[in-house]
This record gives sequence, structure tokens and C-alpha cells, in this order.
Amino acid sequence: MSYNMSVPLPILMYHSVLTDESLSGMYVITPKQLESDIIYLLSRGYNTVSVEQLAAYVERGEELPENPVMLTFDDGCYNNYSYVLPLLEKYEARAVFNIVGEFTDEYSQNGVVNPTYSYMRWTEIYRLYRDPHVEIGNHSYGFHYMVNGRKGAGRKWNEGKDAYKKLFYEDTKLVQDESESITGYKPTVYAYPFGEYTEESEEILHDMGFKASFSCTEGMNHITRDPECLFLLKRWNRPSGISSEEFFKEIGI
Repeated sequence: MSYNMSVPLPILMYHSVLTDESLSGMYVITPKQLESDIIYLLSRGYNTVSVEQLAAYVERGEELPENPVMLTFDDGCYNNYSYVLPLLEKYEARAVFNIVGEFTDEYSQNGVVNPTYSYMRWTEIYRLYRDPHVEIGNHSYGFHYMVNGRKGAGRKWNEGKDAYKKLFYEDTKLVQDESESITGYKPTVYAYPFGEYTEESEEILHDMGFKASFSCTEGMNHITRDPECLFLLKRWNRPSGISSEEFFKEIGI
């Protein structure tokens, strides 16, 4: 690719992946649907990429593969480990799994393993950090809620800026520190719960050394040599009830 080229990058946002079709919906698809999506993309010459590859392109001038596309999975559902990882390995594809620290800690402590409703434990995440098909992202520690006037990592209307910045920093740092302690690695991408962000949160992510952030705004990304192009990356949510051909035609890829 040309050094000065602006590279189009579609990013897909998945959540739970379950075999029971009756549970499918806006944020749940089946492994069969996911496999169909991967086959569709690969058959049309797309290559799955990681955030680390994007950062290498932006910061060090390394090349990206032709027709890059990114697969992301939010929340750290255990079924991502059960059903998504084997498909990534089968097709030599890459994906970013964005974990919620509070959920990870809860299921690490209670030991529950159920693809339908549980979340990955640190045991699984430790393995995934060492798998070349997976990159782990920070999806907050305890912001995956809409309660008490706060939506996700957003700022409450009556919350002081300094208090908010302190809260966001400490919440983000919990996941970073725990990840580094258990796996030896700190996530370089932050996925905003419900897509809620602020100028202050973006400033903090920059200061903490993050390379990128994910929003929930839908649209095409254009990757340049400017590091800012990796923040608030757009993503298309992938719902059930529509074929791969129809879905990708709808979003224009």
C-alpha cells in the first residue's frame, strides 16, 4: 500500500454467539452466522487485522494487508471462547475481545462456566493473550450499566469534571493493572460501553498510553498516518435475522 494512502477500514461489532437460534437478536447471533460472515469476507479478499497492526501502520510505517477488516466482540462472553475462537483458528482470522473487568472478576471467583450466560474468567483470558488470533481490549471495569443517571462511561449531568476524570481513570486502571498482573500485558484499545464517551475520557486514554478506542457509531473508518485516526473508531453492529450477503451489502462492503 502507498505510504500516503488513506486506508478504508470496516469494523464489525459482535457480542454474544450462541447455538440456540431462539436466543438470537440484535446482539446475539449463531456460530453458523458468524462463520458465514467470515467466509464472505475472506472470499472477497478481506483480511482481518488487529489494533497492534493498525498502530504499527500509523506509528512505524509498517504495511497493512490489502482490504483490511476488523472483527470485535464486546463484553467478554464465555461463548466467545467456546464458539468464536475455534472459528478464528479454523480460518486463520483475527479478532478483538473487549472484556468488562467486573464481569471477569465475578466469574473468575464463582467459577461458573456456561456459554449461554457466563463471562470469560482470567483463566481463559490468560490463554487468549497468548493466542495469535485474539487481541484483548478494555471495555471498562464497572461502567457496563445504565444506572443512577450514568450511561456507560459517560459523565452525569451534575458530576464535576475533576470527579468524573478521577472515576474514569481509576476504573480504566483497574482493568489495566489486573491484566498486566495476570497476563503480563496491558490492553492498548478501549471499547466504550454503549458508545458513551467524553472529551475528558479520550484525554485520559491518550495519557494512559492507549493506541485506540472503539465507539458504537456506525460508518467506515479511514486509516492514515495520523495517530488520532485510531480513536473513536466506528463499528457496525451485527444483528441476527439477516444473511451475510444482505448485511454486508447494506453496509456497503
